Amino acid sequence: MTYVCLSSPAWPTDAATSTELLARALEQAPRVRLEPARGVLWADARSLDGHAIAAALLQIAESLSISAAKAGVATTPIAAEVAARSGQAPVTVVPPNTDRGFLAPLDIGVLHPPPPPSLSPLLAGVGIERCADLAILDRESVEVRFGNHGLALWRLSRADDSRVLFPSRPPDLPSAEVEWIDFELDRQEHLLFIVNSLLGTVVDLLGKERQGAHAVLLAFTLADRSVVSETIGASHPTADRRIWLRVIRSRLDQITFAAPVVKIRLEVDRVAPLTDRQGDLFDLGFATARATETALAHLLDLQPDAIAVAEPCQHPLPERRLAWSPDPAGETATGASAVGATSAANAPELTIQLLFEPRPIDVWLATRRDTRVPHRYFDGTRTYTLVTALGPDLVSGGFGETRFAREYFQGVRDDGVMVLLSRDVATDGWALAGWWD
Repeated sequence: MTYVCLSSPAWPTDAATSTELLARALEQAPRVRLEPARGVLWADARSLDGHAIAAALLQIAESLSISAAKAGVATTPIAAEVAARSGQAPVTVVPPNTDRGFLAPLDIGVLHPPPPPSLSPLLAGVGIERCADLAILDRESVEVRFGNHGLALWRLSRADDSRVLFPSRPPDLPSAEVEWIDFELDRQEHLLFIVNSLLGTVVDLLGKERQGAHAVLLAFTLADRSVVSETIGASHPTADRRIWLRVIRSRLDQITFAAPVVKIRLEVDRVAPLTDRQGDLFDLGFATARATETALAHLLDLQPDAIAVAEPCQHPLPERRLAWSPDPAGETATGASAVGATSAANAPELTIQLLFEPRPIDVWLATRRDTRVPHRYFDGTRTYTLVTALGPDLVSGGFGETRFAREYFQGVRDDGVMVLLSRDVATDGWALAGWWD
């Protein structure tokens, strides 16, 4: 990366001049960045003639009455800025791989940001005046003696500038369009035929990049020059032409156009990498996993409201603290949040798994600290021994037929599983309410 920095002590403060400066600077460099508060303009000169761009920017500054402007060219932002501010010539070019050597003989005050007032006496006390005096020290010594501010200044003195002035541009997503002027279309089957052709172009581009579209944007330009746009999502990222054609057809059946269509544009809105899952050859269910996922995706594409989301509540009974409600927008399965890896906020943690209905069990009790607590239980297939059990926690409420009173015990089985047992006070019946995993 090569940076060009244009600096002036008399930087214009009016918006008109700044706008004109940016517009004309973009004619010289593909990307520019203006920082009026600091009086600098940055230009991206990667793979270009940095000296020529700097000279052109100086001419622009002179035509806009920006006085005393100078330019610097270097491979790091700090070296380019220092060259622009302290260079003697109108354009100072720092040769590649010499940024640190260029800064070495200069006073440490030329760095930006300069050392804070509290740090300056400490630097002067040990004889650090030039950039070379600080750059020669090791990191540990600087961090211990001068703290974080000194460490940041130490990096700059070594021409180690991690600022990202021009972030990398995201790649253009695939798109295709077709426009006609000799006729107008108003039949759905004709529109679908053209969309199918556009899909062929788009999915081919996706396949070459090993990507799948998670959503596409369809824009229909009508004869009255109005535009009807539809964002269509799939249940999972895919580059399968048949799946997208099926999803788009189901949406087109619900659209009514006020005028004939004269142009169709199809562009990918969101993408995700296509990954092939590695399966276990001895897993008998893996052979049908892809067919199951395809069937579920087909169901969600045709009926997004089949998705349900969990809504917790504060009901005193554990099995009634969770209700399921439809998610009409389908955002749970089709939103951008479903794409990508698990975030740190969703790190694994111990979670209780509650049964929809507590499972009746047979329980043997033991006396511990003058309290009768579960010691073993039989769930119909196997007997488990509880190493420890805490409780009881009494939960009661309701009226009439809905009245309830239960005692809950939290136990740890001999196989290490934590379980939640409950006892109905009225019937003395025991049940397995859930477990933690």
